[in-house]
Amino acid sequence: MVKIDPPDNFVHAIRHFLCEERKKRNLSQFELAWKSGLSRQCVSFFESGRRTPTFFSLLALARGLDMPAMKFMSMLINKVEYYEHRNGLNMVADGKKPEWKA
Repeated sequence: MVKIDPPDNFVHAIRHFLCEERKKRNLSQFELAWKSGLSRQCVSFFESGRRTPTFFSLLALARGLDMPAMKFMSMLINKVEYYEHRNGLNMVADGKKPEWKA
């Protein structure tokens, strides 16, 4: 199996997004873990950047935050784009921003 490391912008976006949303709801890491069905250590690792959540972990976190999955993913994508823009990584040779393709 080949391990692919996610870009730093994605890791930073997840870290900050989870911390912000959890604190907005006055949840501890333990409470978020319990509501999402994950371990507290898992949530801690996601927030510290030591681990990157899988797609299914992201869905579980959305459930734990009482947020619709599409809204959760949309907000996370916006956070990733913010970090890319801040670090100047969202520009291609012609100066246009790349589009998300399905």
